[in-house]
Amino acid sequence: MLETIAAVWAEELGVAGVRPQDGFFELGGHSLTALRVVYRVRDEFSVDLSLRDLMASRTLADFVATVHAAREAPARPVVALVGRRGTR
Repeated sequence: MLETIAAVWAEELGVAGVRPQDGFFELGGHSLTALRVVYRVRDEFSVDLSLRDLMASRTLADFVATVHAAREAPARPVVALVGRRGTR
């Protein structure tokens, strides 16, 4: 998982490599690249992540731990919103 997420960071940030202790924003990341990373990691690992999860992670290792925890968490139930039809 670490290697895969590091490769996503490196590609989106345009850097040669990323180490576990590297910080996303210190490597030149910004809000647009952060969104792209979050969407790619969500797709790759089928996890429920938010932009806040990446922003709260100080390092790649922290973000990997967050992704791992999200994979282990029980799936959130999907709630359907059902409208009521009026009666005549």
